[in-house]
Amino acid sequence: MSELPDDFADRLARVLEPSETEAAAEIIEAATMLDDVGLRRFLQLFAARVRSASASVTADELRRFLQQAAT
Repeated sequence: MSELPDDFADRLARVLEPSETEAAAEIIEAATMLDDVGLRRFLQLFAARVRSASASVTADELRRFLQQAAT
């Protein structure tokens, strides 16, 4: 497994809605508690969203991804 790039936190911060970074961090942390399949699904949903739109990702979107990934 490769390591995260040194600027990973900066890259992540650029795609998140600035006023919701704390909530987003909590949701992402919760996603790490999913099983491997759930975490993979969450990350796929998150990545697809980042690729598909230039607008910042909101905490509400991440909550929906977490709910979808947990089912």
